Amino acid sequence: MDMISGLLGGVAPFNMPTPPRPQTFRRQFKVYSVACANNYKASMEEGDKILLPPSAFRELGRCMITYPMMFQVKNPQNEAKTHCGVMEFTAPEGMAYFPFWMMSGLCLGNGDAVDIKSVSLQKGNYVKFQPHKTKFTQLSNPRIVLEKALRAFSCLTKGGTIAIKHGQQVFYLDIIETKPGNAITIIDTDVNVDFAPPKDFKEEKKTVPKQRVVAKSSYEDSKHSNLVWGAPKQGPSLKKTSSSSYFNKLSAGKTLSGRRPKKSSALVRASSGKKTRSSPSQPWGAKSSGTKSGSSRFSGKGYSLK
Repeated sequence: MDMISGLLGGVAPFNMPTPPRPQTFRRQFKVYSVACANNYKASMEEGDKILLPPSAFRELGRCMITYPMMFQVKNPQNEAKTHCGVMEFTAPEGMAYFPFWMMSGLCLGNGDAVDIKSVSLQKGNYVKFQPHKTKFTQLSNPRIVLEKALRAFSCLTKGGTIAIKHGQQVFYLDIIETKPGNAITIIDTDVNVDFAPPKDFKEEKKTVPKQRVVAKSSYEDSKHSNLVWGAPKQGPSLKKTSSSSYFNKLSAGKTLSGRRPKKSSALVRASSGKKTRSSPSQPWGAKSSGTKSGSSRFSGKGYSLK
């Protein structure tokens, strides 16, 4: 053929017919769930393959439709469209069996009419999915789960939704983007897969913790100051008081209780004599049991009042 065409300047001889071009297959069927099929298997619900009657197979042969056969299915009531492949030609005449998830996506019920047309799709190289539930992304390896499920699919349509089964769970994924076209075939091709955040994903708002302002303890203010004899010990567990009130109580020779001592308030470190501890229940100025009678010195805790 090529040699003869070359001799004739690229023009085919008149007595050699040109091969016929493939024609488009168009039919309308009544759709039913694949669960109604006599040879129903649970695996028929997975993927995007449909069952057509034997007459459709003969007509597809006359239309010169080659494998893999791909179809556009449309709901004539709402113009919803998607694409699919064919599994078998065993459905009753005038009927087509669909996976239930495909019928739900097209808003079709048992007995509704559906338009089916043969199409030729480009091989895809990119697809972006958006899971409906965050639980899908929490699987140990969602990409492997998706790759295994897509083996049962032949086509992907932008704007559509697919259902994949993993164990006893069914996950729904929206098809956000496909390249190079709005409908692609994924048979015998390498496709790059990307994910958008799930529909129910809620980003946690980052809250900046409020800085706690802690008042300075009076114990910190007073630990380097002079002590007054008889004053209670200050510590972190006592009630916090401001430094100004603390120093106001020390002014004019007053004790922390606000009373003036009966004797002079001059504080002198004891320079001699054995230290004795007075009982905290004794009144102010009372003589300690450890001092001699007639002694004019009253000592305690290393301080004395003369």
